[in-house]
Amino acid sequence: MSLQVSNVEIPIEEGFSSEILSKYVSDKLGVPQEVIKSLEIKKKSLDARRKSRIKYVYQLHIEVDGEDSVIEKSQTSDVIRTPELKSFNPIDGLDLASKVLNTPPVIIGSGPAGIFAALALAEAGQRCIIVERGEPVESRMRTVGRLRRNGQFEEESNFCFGEGGAGTFSDGKLTCGRNHPLVRYLFEKWVEFGAPEDILYNAHPHIGTDYLMVLAKNMRTYLEARGCKFIFGTRFEDFKAGASARYEVALSNGDRIETDHLVMAIGHSARDTYRLLLDRGLAIQPKPFAIGARFEHPQEDIDRIQYGSCALLPAAEYKLAARAGDRGIWTFCMCPGGLLMPTGAQPGHLAINGMSYHARNSGFANAAVVVNVNREDFYRGHVLDGVTFQENIEKAAFAAGGGNYFSPAQRLTDFLKGRDSKGELESTYKPGVTAARIDRLLPKFVVDSLKGALGEYNKKMHGYISERAIVAGVESKTSSPIVMTRDAKLMSVSHPGLYPCGEGAGFAGGIVSASLDGVKVARALLENALEDRLFQNLH
Repeated sequence: MSLQVSNVEIPIEEGFSSEILSKYVSDKLGVPQEVIKSLEIKKKSLDARRKSRIKYVYQLHIEVDGEDSVIEKSQTSDVIRTPELKSFNPIDGLDLASKVLNTPPVIIGSGPAGIFAALALAEAGQRCIIVERGEPVESRMRTVGRLRRNGQFEEESNFCFGEGGAGTFSDGKLTCGRNHPLVRYLFEKWVEFGAPEDILYNAHPHIGTDYLMVLAKNMRTYLEARGCKFIFGTRFEDFKAGASARYEVALSNGDRIETDHLVMAIGHSARDTYRLLLDRGLAIQPKPFAIGARFEHPQEDIDRIQYGSCALLPAAEYKLAARAGDRGIWTFCMCPGGLLMPTGAQPGHLAINGMSYHARNSGFANAAVVVNVNREDFYRGHVLDGVTFQENIEKAAFAAGGGNYFSPAQRLTDFLKGRDSKGELESTYKPGVTAARIDRLLPKFVVDSLKGALGEYNKKMHGYISERAIVAGVESKTSSPIVMTRDAKLMSVSHPGLYPCGEGAGFAGGIVSASLDGVKVARALLENALEDRLFQNLH
């Protein structure tokens, strides 16, 4: 047994060590330090509401001599017996002993959704095939490096396509509560495969691109050791009814694979695959999404706004929201100490996103500020009208940047006043930025909404509107503009045995939610296979 001790407050200037933690816990409990046998951090958050007294606030699990007397003496809800947390296993309750699927599931896409679907299947003793149009992460890193250095774009392997999906080159922000057993399962798996352990307790955990690349490689190695097969540099090109299984999957390398289970975890940049699936009669519906631009500030400006003069703290972050009529305007994927990078996935398109390394030490902060795009803003009768809406904006952004994968950019104050920007625009974006009128590039309803929200943001963060800040863009792919409709068994309503999964299918909006959906789809796939008797019994 152990105790849970909450609201242990330590001023930032005290620093961090197990000895300091022990001292503050003993003071809170009113017991000598020597009776505390062990400490485990369960949650750590930063309280910067009073800039004159910034502090870290901890929740800990401790082992201590005389638990009963400590609880009785404390007389506070901050000290309780450690709650019992249920563990999670994706295959709990499934009768899979000595059973192997008749055909290996085929998973299209190796992003968070696809890879966690594969992981859950592998841990259930089921091998699968993962098809990825882009490169393994080691090669992909060199390919995107060429894009940032000299604008050399590769259509099949870029910041969107390749091992780990678009999430590999991101901040790796893990925005989700961790009390649910399934979410804890994800976090523990990330740490198992190489993520920093502090994601288990930091209030705003993030992994960082440097660790995300390691995770992708380690998870691949683990899955291959359990019989899973990765096929890189290969597009999913078609599917039809199979001769001895539900489907025959056609790949660009000439392979034909028969399977009873096809998991579509393609990500929301695979627009050619959207069109193929629609042509094959897959049930797809348009849905609202959001667009906007990236706002980039010197990190020291954000630190000063959030912390005051304190220099002992990590790169500051922020999260802001406002409304304009029926539209929401909010910050998305904020990257403290981050970088801007090109995330167009088709030639002649320009979209940008943010990423950061775990250290968050670039010297600049960036965040998307996006506006709701409602169905009536884009829908003209075709399911993929939202895709067309995004593509038209991306093509205009590409042209405005100069047609060389430079990003159009505008000083924030000039964006608000509707004028050209003069002089150098400092940015982390590579291969470079070109001064352009972002206020003319985005649709008028987006620009008007952004301008209104920025005034509200500046009231909450005085100094957010600054000559030193730029608007770069566009941020056009915050979420999928379609949803691949699925039933209660998580299969497509039009194609039994086909499982739409993750962001591209319209069921997720980030690394955590996409990974969750992958696990849920794998579980549903196994349940449905048991019901349909699609297993071999190996006895």
